Amino acid sequence: MTRLTVCRLVLATVLLVLVGLLGPSPARACACGGFVAADGEQVAANAEYAVLTHDGSTERVLLSMSTLASTPDAALLIPTPAPAEAALAETALFPELEQLTAPEQVVTYRWWPRLTSGDSAGAPGAAGGAPVSVLKVRQLGDLEVTTLAASDATALSDWLDSHGYVMRDGFATALQPYVSEGWFYTAIRLTTDADDLSGALQPLDLTFSSDGLVYPMRLSAAAPGSQFVRTFVFADHRVRRTDPTADQGHADLRFAGRIDPTAVTSSALVSIVGEQPYLTVTEQYFSAPSGQIVSDFTFEQAPSDTPYRRSTYVVRTRTVLGLPAGPVLVAVGVLALNLAVAGALVWRRRRASHA
Repeated sequence: MTRLTVCRLVLATVLLVLVGLLGPSPARACACGGFVAADGEQVAANAEYAVLTHDGSTERVLLSMSTLASTPDAALLIPTPAPAEAALAETALFPELEQLTAPEQVVTYRWWPRLTSGDSAGAPGAAGGAPVSVLKVRQLGDLEVTTLAASDATALSDWLDSHGYVMRDGFATALQPYVSEGWFYTAIRLTTDADDLSGALQPLDLTFSSDGLVYPMRLSAAAPGSQFVRTFVFADHRVRRTDPTADQGHADLRFAGRIDPTAVTSSALVSIVGEQPYLTVTEQYFSAPSGQIVSDFTFEQAPSDTPYRRSTYVVRTRTVLGLPAGPVLVAVGVLALNLAVAGALVWRRRRASHA
């Protein structure tokens, strides 16, 4: 895989986590971070996926997303409670997870055709001193990854703007809660020769110190469009959401259960499942992020480890020689009855004639 392909994959993955659907105005923020681009450019994400693990002191977040973008020059800002280490993750990770947790298909049969079309299927802290401190700069392929600390949201926004990370109006306001709580920031910049960054991007792998499992979401309240996020939480037991945002929008449990270590092949999943085999998958849709996303995502152990797997229902028509079985059997029955009646009449006439 070329550097260009890797970088495009990474950014699309991150963008999916961080931006809303493409709207008439430039995207301001998305999911766990804020995505920024040059003035007049548009970037949007239509889905966001995140694998989350926590070993008691360190959290690991693997991000994947798909984006729509009209620019080849963009950057991403991700807040974390402690400085984060960034790396590229395997592209096969999320497809394998989708296969492992896909809804179980339940097939039922009908004997009569439907008058409607088709068969039916079931649904879906800053350090003291300067207001902004550069803690680390790292080159990750064609990505420039900068770890920042800030004690002033406006100063952080100004620093980003002066270093080529174009901030939209109101971004400093969206950052203020994280600055007040002393969080840190991973700024990721990518410039390629491609015409745009649309498509699915390679996942990003972040690790950072944390007292508990948290998924940063508050910047997404500034997203101009709807947001969809699916979290895959690996732990010793089933988990449930504890944050106020859990009651907003439309949230659903998709999967809960223990994963057999022999059922996974991705190196990241092999290491994760070996330590924390219970997987809880939830998804949430926000039609109005500004009013529905009021907190980061937080989690705690659920009262029980009851397994769950979503089901989809498919109704199929039984057929005989390619025709719906019900009408065919009725027709055969009627024909047989007529033949029987006709045979009986012939027999009676012959008998009467013989007599």
